[in-house]
Amino acid sequence: MPKPVRPTSCSCTSCRSRREGARAHRGRAAWLGLLGLLVVAVPLAAALPDGGPSGGPGSPVDVQVAPAPLLVPPTVFITGERAGEVIDWHESDPGGSPNGGSLSNGIRLPVSGTGYYTYDPRTQREPGGLETRWGTAHLVRELIALGEWWARAHPNATAIGIGDLSRRNGGTIDGHASHQNGLDVDIRLPRRDGARGSANPGSYDRSLAQGIVDHIVGRGASLVLIGPSLDLTGPSGVVVRWPNHDDHLHIRFPA
Repeated sequence: MPKPVRPTSCSCTSCRSRREGARAHRGRAAWLGLLGLLVVAVPLAAALPDGGPSGGPGSPVDVQVAPAPLLVPPTVFITGERAGEVIDWHESDPGGSPNGGSLSNGIRLPVSGTGYYTYDPRTQREPGGLETRWGTAHLVRELIALGEWWARAHPNATAIGIGDLSRRNGGTIDGHASHQNGLDVDIRLPRRDGARGSANPGSYDRSLAQGIVDHIVGRGASLVLIGPSLDLTGPSGVVVRWPNHDDHLHIRFPA
């Protein structure tokens, strides 16, 4: 059987124009079809989780993480105060004597601040009580200045522990014969191991403790009581050895 003869394309100008127009039309139709698929697919992909519907291992998942809870310092729960609170400064009036006196218009030392923290000497726990952190404006200013000096002089050391001052209106405090008119304060001895807690003659840092004594005397303290077993020195009549003071310094500033 003879092979079928394949028709040949007409080479006239009119036929060529029709063929080229048909090819252009098919090309435009293909592009329009692809564009239509993209218009449908993009919103669909956005509606799916990352990684598509497969959800296979390793597919990223958009996880909503709840913000961390606000941490409140423990001292706020115990005393209702925040560290470094603003002080309402005013003049104070210490009445009577440290061993039998009163305090008018006292200033409360903030629960903690630069270079210092407070503690209760009856429990040896932080912070110091609300009712026993009152003093004259002069005493509170000196304690804040002491903390700031300590932070500058010993930036890597543990903060200074400050115990009882006086009651808001003065008068007696459990465990003290003095501390009655806003002029007295107890300060913990710094420890050799750098821990934050009570110290004794066998654990205190003699060099750091002597530095505190020298600084306080230089600021005009009228009395610094030290324990009989502490190897500390100072001006006679100002630095005085006294029983029951081997674990802290008792400091008094003039009115």
